[in-house]
Amino acid sequence: MHDEMMVKLASIIKERIIDIEKTTHFFDHLERVHKTAIILSEKEGADLELVQLGALLHDVGHAIGEPHNETGARLAREILREVGYPEETIEKVARIVFRHRQSLDHELETLEEKIVWDADKIDLIGVTGVLRAFHWAGSIGISFEDEVKWSQERQTKLYDLLKTESAKKIAKKRHVRMMCLLGVLEKELTLADLES
Repeated sequence: MHDEMMVKLASIIKERIIDIEKTTHFFDHLERVHKTAIILSEKEGADLELVQLGALLHDVGHAIGEPHNETGARLAREILREVGYPEETIEKVARIVFRHRQSLDHELETLEEKIVWDADKIDLIGVTGVLRAFHWAGSIGISFEDEVKWSQERQTKLYDLLKTESAKKIAKKRHVRMMCLLGVLEKELTLADLES
């Protein structure tokens, strides 16, 4: 029954977020966060079901509007009721979805909230994170040069904010690769690489 509910949930989520298909928050991001959250959950000993549900639903609010954590918590409740999850589970998942926003990291209470928060932020760190950031920057007209500077500052802070030791270990390699990539990109954009 559990697997059937997850399949149904994934199908409903894809339908509900179709309007954000070409953004950095579409289903491929949700799947990466979901898989990362499962790995973190196993390492940290968290409630796997809550982590899976929270990870799959954490960004559904983008399909409705901002603040996406608030719209997402409302939509998560609606979707989970439609699938048939118990009310206690629904409320726990709604809190995970609500608190996953970066600015609410100080409000994280449960291990499951911290794991979904970390899994979401890991997808912003590394080469994947750089690609997502540049996709977003291009969609709103930010120059590559400004995006490199912003990414260097933001991503270092983001790495330092990770909540679990497992997340920090996973993200460390990605962080190093990302900073190397951003350094190379900065040299190419300024043509500094042509000087030697």
